[in-house]
Amino acid sequence: MRRFIIPCALFALPLLAQAENLHLSDLKSQNAVQLTADELKQLMPGAKVAHHSDQGSLRRWTNEPDGKFVASSDVHRDPGWVGKTKSSGGRGTWHIGDNATYCVAIEWPGRSENWCRYIFKAGDRYYGVKSLVDGAGIASEFQISR
Repeated sequence: MRRFIIPCALFALPLLAQAENLHLSDLKSQNAVQLTADELKQLMPGAKVAHHSDQGSLRRWTNEPDGKFVASSDVHRDPGWVGKTKSSGGRGTWHIGDNATYCVAIEWPGRSENWCRYIFKAGDRYYGVKSLVDGAGIASEFQISR
């Protein structure tokens, strides 16, 4: 039995590490690279984006070249509501800010969402942060693909 437990425990360690929140200071210590406005202008048009909201909802959209998109969400209202979700859709816009931020506005049924994030690349993963000065600021992962 002991031979089985140790390999399983070692396998689970990376999974637990992935579940922890990353912070701006973690990105910097991993030598993540902040994308410039020009790099964002190359990456974002036509990109398929997936991102988890602070409440745990998985949202997806495709950045159209005209700055618009239609988003979908699985609408997790509370992280404690595991398995009790519904889906929703909203119309949105995106743009690259003068300060090299990726900015999004979405009109969901019953609420609006507006935010800008500085985008970092670490390996093949992308992360967004609200501020470049708050090392403890959460770095949320964005899946960006073509």
